[in-house]
Amino acid sequence: MPDTGLALRVHDTLTRRKVRIDPGVERGRKLLRLYVCGVTPYDSGHIGHAFTFCTYDVMVRFVEAGGVRVRYVQNVTDVDDPLFERARRDGVDWRELAEHELAIHVRDMGALGWRVPDFMPRVSGEIATILRAASKLHAQGYAYKTDALYFDASRYRGYGKLSHRTRRSMIRKLREENLLGTVGPGAKQDALDFPLWRSSKPEEPAWPSKFGEGRPGWHIECSAMAMRYLGEQIDIHGGGRDLAFSHHESERAQSECLTGKIPFARTWMHTGLVRYEGRKMSKSLGNLVLIPQALERAPAAAVRLYLASHRYGRDWEFRWSGLAQAARLAERVHALLAGERAGVGTAQPEVVGVGPLKSMAAGTRRLLDQFNRALADDLDTPRAIRVLRAAVREGDAPAVRWMMGILAGTASLT
Repeated sequence: MPDTGLALRVHDTLTRRKVRIDPGVERGRKLLRLYVCGVTPYDSGHIGHAFTFCTYDVMVRFVEAGGVRVRYVQNVTDVDDPLFERARRDGVDWRELAEHELAIHVRDMGALGWRVPDFMPRVSGEIATILRAASKLHAQGYAYKTDALYFDASRYRGYGKLSHRTRRSMIRKLREENLLGTVGPGAKQDALDFPLWRSSKPEEPAWPSKFGEGRPGWHIECSAMAMRYLGEQIDIHGGGRDLAFSHHESERAQSECLTGKIPFARTWMHTGLVRYEGRKMSKSLGNLVLIPQALERAPAAAVRLYLASHRYGRDWEFRWSGLAQAARLAERVHALLAGERAGVGTAQPEVVGVGPLKSMAAGTRRLLDQFNRALADDLDTPRAIRVLRAAVREGDAPAVRWMMGILAGTASLT
């Protein structure tokens, strides 16, 4: 089995430095455990979502191409306030809304050549697991019950270190996101405490528990699902940068208190935010570029190349002119690969090393080595695309075919 001989290094949010990803071994084979926070399926996905999920798709394909298996979990938050609010607004059942929007998400990401995660657990199907985690935290003295079951953030000394925020900054962000809640008698004891289990409104789903009928808090959902499918310690926990606080900060705290094992995640990896028309692209602001809108203007492989032309950890501005430029590159790739219509990756990569082979031409080996080194260095996809352009200029179809398999997966070239 060929091996790139390179170790992937990525930027760790907690330490603010590049760290080497060193997967463990399961049944005699290296295995990287990856958890990425997925969608709350209440509205159509946009390019900001695509940027995050395609970033991890590139990483998974690159790691698996080097002979390391990835166990990839991406959750579906189908029990959450935005979903219930939208269902009430539209007069539909929350389960129907979640099912409809999740199907659109899977369709859109499939069009973008997505490597489907190994597991996509839904919160609604994991209530028993979540309740066990919340109950254990309560039994251990890390949580208290008033009007809800709250995690006592003061019991975790490192709260705030992941997001590098002061107490004042954390409280300000909670207030901005309407997550501060009520502090006082009969409610939570401190502004930074957060619910593990809460009561449901009349129109919302509720499950029985010793804490009363209700539903889980947001943060405990991901801790419970990550541990169920990946174990008590994972290699990489990923998501958008806007999740660093309060979601990932709280998830880290409760997970390490729950198990006593530190760290819960060896690396915290966050993608930047995508702006459009000068502001962060978001559903609340309405300044969205939906994935189907981008696919109307350019082939799916071009959309993938455009997303990959930006460093994953930085914020950037979506521009239609940038997508058009990526479409021209995809057209040149299509011509070079003798009319192949789809990307050359596989929907579910097998664990086979596909780095430079001795039987390859020297030029191809050189290009693939440059490409591999770019991705191994904090997933530097813009640099990798520069190598792809060089391969296209040199007319090296084998190198281009393999690079596109990593950068664009199975996305269509036409």
